[in-house]
Amino acid sequence: MEYLTRLRGIKDKVKTLPKSAGVYLMKNIKGDIIYIGKAKNLKNRVGSYFVGAKDNKTTSLVQNIADFEFFIVNTEEDALFLESNLVNKHKPKYNVLLKDDKRFPYISLLDKIKIVRKPDERSFGPYFHGISAGILLDIIRTIFNNDKDEAEKFLNGKYTKKVAEILRSRMDKASELLQFELALAYRNGLQCLARLGRRVANVPEDATAFTLGACRELGEILGLQKTPRRIECYDISHTDGENQVASMIVFIDGVADKSQYRKFKIKHGMGNNDFLSMNETLTRRLKHKEWATPDLIVIDGGKGQLSAVETDGIPTVSLAKKFEIIYKAGDDRPIILSRGNFALRLLQRMRDEAHRFAITFHRKLRGKKITGEK
Repeated sequence: MEYLTRLRGIKDKVKTLPKSAGVYLMKNIKGDIIYIGKAKNLKNRVGSYFVGAKDNKTTSLVQNIADFEFFIVNTEEDALFLESNLVNKHKPKYNVLLKDDKRFPYISLLDKIKIVRKPDERSFGPYFHGISAGILLDIIRTIFNNDKDEAEKFLNGKYTKKVAEILRSRMDKASELLQFELALAYRNGLQCLARLGRRVANVPEDATAFTLGACRELGEILGLQKTPRRIECYDISHTDGENQVASMIVFIDGVADKSQYRKFKIKHGMGNNDFLSMNETLTRRLKHKEWATPDLIVIDGGKGQLSAVETDGIPTVSLAKKFEIIYKAGDDRPIILSRGNFALRLLQRMRDEAHRFAITFHRKLRGKKITGEK
């Protein structure tokens, strides 16, 4: 009976709504905001919740609505920005899209332009530390009209000035009309845009936010139970099988720790065999129980190098340089990440550092052999 009385009151309130674009906030009996949505026509959209059959989620939502409030805006674009801002601010229970998944978001241009949690070959991201994938997606929808080519240029750092001018103009207009929540949404968009511009222009290689984020993203992509903090990377260097050496470099939380680098002279004496050399290197390394155990081992190479090593159950991957394909031990399926992916860039940086360290040691040994030094 109480619910029916409440429902009649809500329906009466719906009749007073304007047929304008806007954003609506559904509240429960305690006054908590439980859902936020946008509408081209507020009266029609909000009224639609209270007529006809619904799916289970919407039925549950409607049964918990005790009241609602709304904001009127000028355009659907304004409604989109305001909705995103309010959802991020209030985090309503029924706005579950992308809310319960804790992995960092990406924007995919592969098929439909959308936010994804698993990167594909045409995704950008991950986005974190003040860069909202939702705001970037709103910009693509409202300014670039979902044009994939334009979206790609935007996400690569182009059009930043143009987009900033548009957002600033919309923010000023909203302020003049006393639409302060909307003006705040556009201000947040400007701040997000500025952070994106800084990241695209110059990723701070030793910045905590970047390195920790990249490590966390790498762990999620590989399906690890925890974020890999200590990552070791290995490479082999030689000249036609002569003066074979291996390098071990260590990154802690995504930052090189050169004090823990190690180098190995290969001893198997079986000629030019990178598989056997990598196996020997990892076998010798893992005998050093006094060294900290890595959370992840990275090998320079492909499936062959990966299958040649035993790492005592430590998660291990290889990175094939030609196409930058990742293989994970125990899984034949390749992992292909977009070129701008932070996790891939972290692996590339480690692989390149391991190669540098290995070839430096190899050249030193080769030079000694040529000069007769011991």
